Amino acid sequence: MLRRLSIGTLLTAFIFTLFTFNGSAFAATNTTENETVVAACAKGGTVGTYGAKMRSGYTVGSPVLHTFNSGEKITGTWVTGEYVQGHYSNSNQWLKVTYKGMTGYVSHTTLYNICS
Repeated sequence: MLRRLSIGTLLTAFIFTLFTFNGSAFAATNTTENETVVAACAKGGTVGTYGAKMRSGYTVGSPVLHTFNSGEKITGTWVTGEYVQGHYSNSNQWLKVTYKGMTGYVSHTTLYNICS
């Protein structure tokens, strides 16, 4: 009984969300012209178990500018760079980020919970 109730509750919440936001990943509290629309998912991800190196270029041979710790959430803009085989995925996508005044690139392969 408890399992059916939980699934029913989740299904109800999912359907409510679809109708409320018309299937969109974006939500706004008001529809006035001056209101800011807030994205439900920022471009970026969460740093994985092994950390994530921010490099000066979008290749694994580029110098490391900073290392983000596991669990940190980072955001930026996705760019195409060197193809990397990693812990969580294989990808040629790199997140262009700015941290403490430095701009660098973090491989998609070191992140999870990715938003594009």
